[in-house]
Amino acid sequence: MTIEEIKALIQTPSYDFLRKNEHLGDHIIFLTLGGSHAYGTNTDTSDVDIRGCALNSGSDLLGLTNFEQVVNTETDTTVYAFNKLVSLLLNCNPNTIELLGCNPEHYFKITPIG
Repeated sequence: MTIEEIKALIQTPSYDFLRKNEHLGDHIIFLTLGGSHAYGTNTDTSDVDIRGCALNSGSDLLGLTNFEQVVNTETDTTVYAFNKLVSLLLNCNPNTIELLGCNPEHYFKITPIG
């Protein structure tokens, strides 16, 4: 699957949760590839792993609500809350370190904060 095909894929209804989930949508600061597509080891039968980070809301920061991550197993997508991502990075979690070293064209969304 090409990058253009993956970009089109994440615009399909299967990925609507990225736009409609209260913790995601405009809160996403970056969205990128993970897994074999990110490593360049994908084959024709490889699945698409999408990873990202979203800012915590004010109520999360105050402790009134709790958002750590959104996992969608149907699409193999994980979007971490900023606070959780920082914590995982500080502990050298390999699933999160890979998010910082993707090729520029693999970032489907990246804001100035991202």
